[in-house]
Amino acid sequence: MARGAAQAQRKRRAPEEPKRKKKAAPSWEEQLFFSRLRRHAKVMYVLLAVVFAAGFVVLGVGSGSTGIGDILQGKLFGGGSSSSTSSQIKDKQKALVRNPKDVSLYLDLAGLYQADQNESQALSTLRKAEKVAPKNVDVLNRIALIYSSRAGRARSTAENAQILYLSNTTAPPGLDTNSQLGQALASDPYSDALRNKASTAYSKMVTAYTAAEGAYRRVVATTKGTSEESSAQLQLASAAQTAGDIPTAVTAYERFLKIAPDDPNAAAVRQTLTQLKASLPKGQ
Repeated sequence: MARGAAQAQRKRRAPEEPKRKKKAAPSWEEQLFFSRLRRHAKVMYVLLAVVFAAGFVVLGVGSGSTGIGDILQGKLFGGGSSSSTSSQIKDKQKALVRNPKDVSLYLDLAGLYQADQNESQALSTLRKAEKVAPKNVDVLNRIALIYSSRAGRARSTAENAQILYLSNTTAPPGLDTNSQLGQALASDPYSDALRNKASTAYSKMVTAYTAAEGAYRRVVATTKGTSEESSAQLQLASAAQTAGDIPTAVTAYERFLKIAPDDPNAAAVRQTLTQLKASLPKGQ
């Protein structure tokens, strides 16, 4: 009896263990990807912040200046091309002081100026080389190429200005905008400004091609009777044609066909020559 009473008393004293709640199975919504993502959103935000900060410092993201990435690039890959080109330019300039008659140094220096987007300095350098070697074909060709490049850009500008003017000039169907009535109807401040811009651009284009024509004249004179003459005549004819110097273009095209009748461009040249001759006044 006594033993049974003691056991009952110990059972009453033992703390009752709390009943563990059974974990409910996740609902279908909680199993969805975006629900799980929402639960971990805070962690993701922290990670993204860390990654962005590291990118900002290491790669220079958003700064446009010097991050560690820029420093590594400068150390491991020889730095920026502009700095490297400037250094090479200085080296060539010093070399020219020591060897002012070395044409190859002038050509190298001009090439470096062109790589550095300094066309004026490149042309000036080639002009100095021309004084040292007036009949050097490489020098003359490089000079002509610069003038030809300028002419090409001027032509593109003129074409765009003409297109802009024509697309913004309205006139009744069948009315010539160049006639007195057409000009009167299309005369307004905006159209006038576009017309003047197109006219100015065209004049600059003709001037640029005239300069290129002069440069190729010197190349032709130097290469006459050599294997390089045909190319020079073709370039001269093209520049003269665009500059409006039709007689020079005709002469150059004819000379080209005489010395290179089997050239791949010969057929196109014959066709162009026929058109140009037809446009010349009788007697020329």
